[in-house]
Amino acid sequence: MSDDITVMVIDRGRRYLYLRYVDPVDGKLHEKSARTDKQKAAQRAAWEWQTELNSGGGTSTGVVRWEFFRTEFTLNYLINSSDGYARNVEGSLNVIEELMSPDTLARINDAWISRFHLLAKKRDVSPFTVKKYFQHLMTALNWAKDRGYIKTVPVLSKQVRQSNRGGKLMKGRPITGEEYERMVQSVERALLAGSIPKAGEKTAKGAKRAPRACNAATLKTSAASIRYLMEGLWQSGLRLGEALSLTWDQWADGIRIRVDGGRDVCLMIDSDNQKNRKTQVYPVVDDFAGFLLQTPTECRQGLVFNPIGIHGRVSRRVDTVSNWIVDVGKAAQVKVDERDGKEKFASAHDFRRAFGTRWAKIVPASLLQQLMRHSSIETTMSFYVNITAKDTMEEVRRHVRKNQSVTPEESETEFR
Repeated sequence: MSDDITVMVIDRGRRYLYLRYVDPVDGKLHEKSARTDKQKAAQRAAWEWQTELNSGGGTSTGVVRWEFFRTEFTLNYLINSSDGYARNVEGSLNVIEELMSPDTLARINDAWISRFHLLAKKRDVSPFTVKKYFQHLMTALNWAKDRGYIKTVPVLSKQVRQSNRGGKLMKGRPITGEEYERMVQSVERALLAGSIPKAGEKTAKGAKRAPRACNAATLKTSAASIRYLMEGLWQSGLRLGEALSLTWDQWADGIRIRVDGGRDVCLMIDSDNQKNRKTQVYPVVDDFAGFLLQTPTECRQGLVFNPIGIHGRVSRRVDTVSNWIVDVGKAAQVKVDERDGKEKFASAHDFRRAFGTRWAKIVPASLLQQLMRHSSIETTMSFYVNITAKDTMEEVRRHVRKNQSVTPEESETEFR
């Protein structure tokens, strides 16, 4: 059924002619005065209103076109978000268009939501990815409601809400110190096996990559650059994209390093690299500060991390370098998850999880929030709540062991 609106001129026997159309989505009748008794002028007013409604710019909330809404959402909402967040939301909206082909916002009702949930679950993605789709969709719909494009936001059904909760807070897990060392020792093996492809090279999904020959010097340089990046991720807790933009240059784009007094190191992060779109300065733990300060003063220029592929070229693509680290995790057999029979090997983000886990045992949540650069303390508590649970059990066991070492007579005397 076509959703194009046709506005007609109606003579109701009153002073002015009227303009009328039937909403193709909900079947409701809408009309208003043409403010003229001239047929030609009324026809012109009808054409103007019809054009406005079909472009999605009208006041009727039932006929706002998806294309118009998405353009407005991008220009007026996502433009004020960080680049990373905007890309994630755009990706979710692309999936929505692929699966549902929305034409008007009014189509998005409870039944539409349930069907989208069913189709999204059939994709080869994790429950967390499906949850992300819905989070971004609800953000967009809430914005549309605030702008008056829709009257109400559909309520997620109980089935959708429960299935989106997931059984874990993390997709992977923090890797241990032993696993980290195993990965460090496996970099060259991954290179020699041809697991790390040429920078920027695309490989068909599921296709096996044949081993490539590389000379000893290239192998050594490439392995050293990847190990250096892995050590930086382990010591800093930076996200991979943040690490790849880390720079010594104070006037360059990216995340800048500031050294105060020769030993205190801070990170200056511009709004373009922040989810909250704020320019802020973050502290650096002494371990990572020491790692950075190993670089001689005269060499502190340019980007800190320059990961090199097997063919000797630096890659700054987050997805490419991420695949390199996953390949190293696979070579080291560091498995962090398994879903539907598919193994997931350690990634760059598991280094960040390990950093948060280590420091959660040392500093209070408020300081951990700053170290992890979380905008909300709830995020810190949610993702590292397992640390609290483990520490609580250790405390319980400690008291149990203490009480088991006390004789019944001593216990009775202490009670008295």
